Amino acid sequence: MRERGQVVAGAVAALTAVLLAAVVLLYLARIGAGGAEAQTAADVAALAAARALAADPDAPPAAARAAAASAARANGARLTGFRIERTGSVATAVDVEVAVAVAGTLPVVGQERRSAAERARAGIAYTATLPERDFRPVDLHGAQGPPAAVAAAEAQVGWPYVWGGESRAEGGFDCSGLIDYAYAVAGVSLPGRPTAAELWRLSSPLPAEAALAPGDLVFVGAASGAPHHVGMYVGGGTVVAAPHSGAEVRYEPLAAGGWDGFGRLAGPPLQGRLPDPAIEAAARRHQVPAHVVAAELTLGIADDPEAAALRLAVAQRRHPGDLEAALADALGDASLAAAVLRRGSGPGLEAGAAVRLLPIAAPLAAGAASPLHAEPLPLPIAGDEGAGHGWIARHATEMVSGAQHVADHLEETRGRIGFQGAAGLRTVARAGLVGLASLLPEEWERDLSAATGSTWDAVEAVAGAARGGMPLGPFGIWAARFTLAGTLLFAASSYLAARRATRRDEWVVAVVQGAGYGLNAAGLATAGSGLLTAGVGTAEIPPVGLVLLAAGSSLLVTSYAYRHRSAIERAVDAVGTAARSTLHAAFDAVNPF
Repeated sequence: MRERGQVVAGAVAALTAVLLAAVVLLYLARIGAGGAEAQTAADVAALAAARALAADPDAPPAAARAAAASAARANGARLTGFRIERTGSVATAVDVEVAVAVAGTLPVVGQERRSAAERARAGIAYTATLPERDFRPVDLHGAQGPPAAVAAAEAQVGWPYVWGGESRAEGGFDCSGLIDYAYAVAGVSLPGRPTAAELWRLSSPLPAEAALAPGDLVFVGAASGAPHHVGMYVGGGTVVAAPHSGAEVRYEPLAAGGWDGFGRLAGPPLQGRLPDPAIEAAARRHQVPAHVVAAELTLGIADDPEAAALRLAVAQRRHPGDLEAALADALGDASLAAAVLRRGSGPGLEAGAAVRLLPIAAPLAAGAASPLHAEPLPLPIAGDEGAGHGWIARHATEMVSGAQHVADHLEETRGRIGFQGAAGLRTVARAGLVGLASLLPEEWERDLSAATGSTWDAVEAVAGAARGGMPLGPFGIWAARFTLAGTLLFAASSYLAARRATRRDEWVVAVVQGAGYGLNAAGLATAGSGLLTAGVGTAEIPPVGLVLLAAGSSLLVTSYAYRHRSAIERAVDAVGTAARSTLHAAFDAVNPF
């Protein structure tokens, strides 16, 4: 083969290797892009489901799942996994998994479809703010009349006594203000702002305390015809009242209050169920609002009313008059406390929720090693080991199996480009220089591209040696395999060129380049048998190998410089002349005489 034919054959072989590497890398890039699309779809789906639950905490799981599936479809994915995380029955986070189909074509294997899967998790943080100019609202659950009045009064346990008070702005209640407020909430509008004596006159007298029912009123001073104190009987021998200055709205035993008058206010007929006796008893023992304890049990946050009431009572002593802070302290979670207030308070509460993405927790499927998956590529093609086509197919498929390792790496790192990913991108750029060195029309252009690539190789080799070696991951090991094949090919081509050289300059360039390629091949070979073994996804070039690579690349740069030494000399002379002219001009400008 003539020298020109040898060069053309080498260029074609190198270009084929570059194109094959580019096909594999582009397919892997497509998988990485598919992973990024899947992650976006998963994030959007998780946020959509979380928003659906934040807007309606009682929404069925199917509604939240439908919101996630719709958001995933809108972003080109399908929902493959869905889970609502709860504390009790309170939804605290949503965990979703989506899949995006990735299609591409690989050598030998042909058209491939893989499924890039990603997960996302969105948390829900509930908020609740008690109204600034009113007292604690309570969810009456459809109750009217006396049961509703009892619930409204008990919800205010812990508020301070303020003479003449009946608004939050005034700071608290007095005894008749509590009754007027509770019955107004229950739908019974009393005339004006009645005092205890006026409430006595508005009531129908009851013969004795034995006739009392929840919601009835009890008075002190009724024997005089003008009582000066009033409370509400709530059942179980207990009264709720705002007693006197310096005290708070509280539960009191009926027998210990000195009550001497009993009455019943007219209003709508009794409607709604009475509270759970166990919850009422625990709330009364520990002087806490019963509706909060009931909400904790309803939501499954607590299962023992006694323990829940005691925990809240201890927290209230640390946060007097601030139920929001006390409940957050008792539960150890402000979001859960807000969810409890929402459930216990009903629509009178200013409530909201915020959603945000959270780190991934445990796998959706028990025992799953990774939340990501991909369908495996086909096994190597079976064929006649001695036949040429069988050999080519087998080794090409081994290369594609290496691509499988890279794909798995991309997926397991959730599409993030780490050190080896960056090495892959550098490999593509380096391959571009090889292509230019083979295809540019002018010899000096080809040599300049080749010298630039060799300089790049030398710098990277020196830096790797300084770090103690260069690890090769899935991208790097396949790039090294391509480079080793090309290096051996060019070393053989240089040897043939040296034998056929007719001029001394041609012989020197061919010999130096052959030595450079030989050193490069020797340096790559120090990575060991892993560089040539199919299925191996990692290897490492030790410092001695990197020194050989740096030396070989330096010899290649030297050969190009020797070939174009005359042009370099002329360029150096031109630069020197231009520099001297610039200096003279600057000197003349500073010293005109």
